Amino acid sequence: MLIDSSKTVIAVLLRRTAGLAVIGALVVGASIGCSGPLTPLGGCSTRDERFAVVLADLPIMSAHPDAATPRDRYSGCDTDDGFAYAEQRYQSELDRETIMSFYRATAAADRWHADGKNPAPVPSAGLVVSGAVGCFHKEIDGTTVYFGVFFPSDLNVPGEIQEPNDLYGIELTGSHDGGAWC
Repeated sequence: MLIDSSKTVIAVLLRRTAGLAVIGALVVGASIGCSGPLTPLGGCSTRDERFAVVLADLPIMSAHPDAATPRDRYSGCDTDDGFAYAEQRYQSELDRETIMSFYRATAAADRWHADGKNPAPVPSAGLVVSGAVGCFHKEIDGTTVYFGVFFPSDLNVPGEIQEPNDLYGIELTGSHDGGAWC
């Protein structure tokens, strides 16, 4: 009798466990269907990872005044916010207005649209979302891509690492599956 009771208890537990597994699978499946494909990197889809390569190869990434020296170039996918990016930094003794005039003209010639004039950020203890001084946008591969010109020294905070004043950068951001901005 004890053996039969044990078999019955085990059978009931197996049915309940199987039922919970089915319910769990349905919940996970519904979540994936509502939020898009899950990726091993968190917020970046495979499509946006490939899009980073497209951004890095755009001609505007190599455009710079003759008096600017290319430095670091990066591209990839921001896994926290789920967008593709490409960035190029330059070193130049040119003044800010000369640099901005060059990129306004270059962006317009390449059919980028100005998003208006963004003021330089004021360093604070809070989060600065963007250091872009100039922001432009354009449709590429079915999505809006943002082109920003920034000066890293605008984000210098006393007592922290200080970026040199003769350094500036350009950045492209875009996402098929998330959000992007300048």
